[in-house]
Amino acid sequence: MSAGSIYVRGLPVWLQHRLPFFYGWVVLACVCCAGFARQGPAVATLSIFIEPMTGEFGWSRTALSAAVSLGGVLAAIASPLLGPILDRRGARVMLCVAVLVTGVCALLLSLTQSLIVFVLLFCIARMSFASPFELGIYGAVNNWFVQKRGIATSIATFMQMMGLMAMPLIAQLTINAHGWRSGWIAIGITVLIVGFIPVWLLVVRRPEDMGIAPDGTNQTSKETAQDSQNDSTEPAFTRAQAVRTGTFWLLSLYTLLVYPVQAGVSL
Repeated sequence: MSAGSIYVRGLPVWLQHRLPFFYGWVVLACVCCAGFARQGPAVATLSIFIEPMTGEFGWSRTALSAAVSLGGVLAAIASPLLGPILDRRGARVMLCVAVLVTGVCALLLSLTQSLIVFVLLFCIARMSFASPFELGIYGAVNNWFVQKRGIATSIATFMQMMGLMAMPLIAQLTINAHGWRSGWIAIGITVLIVGFIPVWLLVVRRPEDMGIAPDGTNQTSKETAQDSQNDSTEPAFTRAQAVRTGTFWLLSLYTLLVYPVQAGVSL
């Protein structure tokens, strides 16, 4: 095992024994950073680039919105395949890959000269936006919080909305000063710095890996109370069982359609 991996694995444990609060809040802060970075390829961010890019290349808004729509469709198809990976490897790996893909795509968009290249890169970034980020963020929240899941989810969603406001502003300020290519570079660097470092260093797959229980309760209390909580335990489905429910297909249809509609309205 390398020294780097020992350091990364040891840092969460080192912090856990020194922090006066539940380590899950550290994990939540990290996934909030990832959620903030997630907004790099948001439609609101792309809308800032529409005028300078269409002005330079003569592309239509319809052509640009195709990347958003196609990325959302591919994300809906990929999500059932990514779920088992999340279960096996955890949110840390899922989010780190999503951040790297998004950041690198944004940096490469600064070099684009072709509509085909733009659609390919932005489609990949949007697929990452709609699937791995979504699964990783809320997968981590669900692993670390049970009784406090509502407040944790609301905080994670709030920080994504902060990113949705900040990323277009970063793009606009950079474009005004240095042009749209520098705007994509600024977005890519922001995504990589804000989203990758805290997740890579501090996110742990689940509290049980650190010898603690969700919400910060101790293991003994959790086991003692388990029998009394059986009636209120949330239902659990295997993937095969979930696929046979109408709710699964309704949510899948929503995911399939929401991004094309969003692109059509916003762009």
